[in-house]
Amino acid sequence: MKKLLYLGALSAILLTACEEEKPATEPTEVETGLVTTESTQEELNAKMKSEAIELDIVAVNENKVKADTKVFAKGIVSGLVTEKSVDFEFVLTTEGEETGMYGIENYALTDTKYGAEITVYGTYNGMNNLGIPTITATLVE
Repeated sequence: MKKLLYLGALSAILLTACEEEKPATEPTEVETGLVTTESTQEELNAKMKSEAIELDIVAVNENKVKADTKVFAKGIVSGLVTEKSVDFEFVLTTEGEETGMYGIENYALTDTKYGAEITVYGTYNGMNNLGIPTITATLVE
């Protein structure tokens, strides 16, 4: 009986000693005032444009671009996707050091037409399951 009492007391001591300390979190953009809930869409678009870097297909192929990086790409709509098995809406072909093709998930709700010359702003998602680099577009011009 004494052994059970000692074992219980020892367990309680060990459990309280192992309590994890929660790390301090950094304030969010809303808390710091950088983004307010009253921001207009124009302000959000301007912020995206100022933070986005031009996506380069060479850097993408060499895995030098991290997923969730804010990016932009200029090119021509070279394909509209109608198959449900593919997770993007259209293909953007870019010119540069090398020709690049990106799958675009269009959350900007902008109507795009085959052959249109556009610029997409959004986040780079990495390669999809077919090995195609994809961008989630929040702004299409």
